[in-house]
Amino acid sequence: MDSKEQIWLLEEYERLRAVALGVWQAGQDLPSTPPNIRRLRDLTLVSLLGGLQLVVACDSNASIGEKPNDGLSKPYSEVGISALKVPMMEVLATGAVPLLVINALCMEMEPSGRKFIDTMSRELIRCGFDPNLMLTGSTEDNVPTMQSGIGITVIGLVAEEKLRIGQTQVGDVILCVGNPKGGVKIPYAESDTDIASISTVQSLDNISSVHEILPVGSKGIVYEAHELARTVGRNFRPADELPSINLYESAGASTAVLVSSPATEVVSVANSVSVPVFEIGTIE
Repeated sequence: MDSKEQIWLLEEYERLRAVALGVWQAGQDLPSTPPNIRRLRDLTLVSLLGGLQLVVACDSNASIGEKPNDGLSKPYSEVGISALKVPMMEVLATGAVPLLVINALCMEMEPSGRKFIDTMSRELIRCGFDPNLMLTGSTEDNVPTMQSGIGITVIGLVAEEKLRIGQTQVGDVILCVGNPKGGVKIPYAESDTDIASISTVQSLDNISSVHEILPVGSKGIVYEAHELARTVGRNFRPADELPSINLYESAGASTAVLVSSPATEVVSVANSVSVPVFEIGTIE
């Protein structure tokens, strides 16, 4: 640790200590955001000593489930996967290894919460993770709940040189991996063989020619393609002939992910996954 790091750590310690002791009063300026914390798209990144990065992703899921006031009726065995996969895919897409999955279940433990937890546990095991070590959370057992609600936070860890953010390059082809379905206008089940899943991102993570991976949610394919380009200060140019898929509306619980890769590697990317792959444009 050099002298600059030591000075910064001491300053941050004193500021956080002041907050903990209640020294900061109403009307005073609060401590500034530490320089080791930054927001990028839907992620929060925390730089640690030793060149490590914590990656934090969150998602919510409301009014979808088995309760009487839910707007969309679906079994919890389905909703549990949808709720888990979005932040898990966002963390995995950065190259990070998920360490913790935190579920905030706005419902009673029995029977609703138990169904969610069991579903998420099975999905984690299927993807090679141990829910006994990484899954934690809380339920609402003080008042009856008539509508489903859940929040999921996933925390991962990655070495800075392995961080897969802002790696898209000029000339890269942008691929949509998986058939984007919104869930309302375009219904789907998590068992559908044409949509992206946690294991899809795991497969893409192992391809060195994949520069960047971006799960798609409510803002749609084209919006996220422009975000990929914006992050590296470039522009997204749609393909002359766009595929006949859902490009502008919600892709639901990340039923598709975007991938940036050299044009020469499109075939190898497509061969690495079991879901359909569509070319949607380039970075210029």
